[in-house]
Amino acid sequence: MLTDRLVAHRGYQKRYPENTLLGFTKAIEAGAHYIETDILFSADHKPVLYHDALMNRISGVENAIHLLPLSELILLPASEPERLGNQFETETITPLSELVTLLLAHPEVTAFIELKRSGLHIEGFENAFNIVTQVLQPVIKQCVLISFSDDFIHYAWQQGFTRLGLVLKKWDELSSDVITEIQPEFIFCDTEIIPKDGNLDSIESKTVIYEIDNPEIAKDWLNKGADMIETFDYGGIIENLSHQAL
Repeated sequence: MLTDRLVAHRGYQKRYPENTLLGFTKAIEAGAHYIETDILFSADHKPVLYHDALMNRISGVENAIHLLPLSELILLPASEPERLGNQFETETITPLSELVTLLLAHPEVTAFIELKRSGLHIEGFENAFNIVTQVLQPVIKQCVLISFSDDFIHYAWQQGFTRLGLVLKKWDELSSDVITEIQPEFIFCDTEIIPKDGNLDSIESKTVIYEIDNPEIAKDWLNKGADMIETFDYGGIIENLSHQAL
């Protein structure tokens, strides 16, 4: 099914503010079985759904996520004012615990939980892992930990966490020791690093190609052997491709 081959990147970001409960709810309403969110940490070590360490772009304020406690963060907007104006000014920063509640209501949905390197740098691997997995415990089987930090994913693997995804920075990392050892369930890959003769079918992990918003390009990569496509425009992609054989 096409719904099992598309990932809603930061929710239905094309139409709604990224990493908000609204955006994820709308993606699921559009049919998403896979969603992806970013995780940073508040000053009191609580995980929130947020991409940027600085808050200008998403919240329109001069501050940083790690400098404010959760009690203050949840009162601040996550409305992307430069991109979306005042359409969603009532949307506020979402704690990870609220995404857990949404996942409990949708057991068919899998969530890719991306721990940002800036947050890992501040919290440290052990604290970040313990904090996030504790919050995710009620839906832990629905969640895949991913990161650009190979070292963190290796740490999570050492702790016995089995659902993991690595983000390739270079194509030749496919033969790296960490991928050979971990054998992650998913590998995320930017199209720009895939060589012309790159063979996606040879990758044992499920390959997730990001960030594709053009339906024809998405179809092309799926036909080239990609297992999944990550997109900001979940609704647009599924509307355009749902009647095509893939």
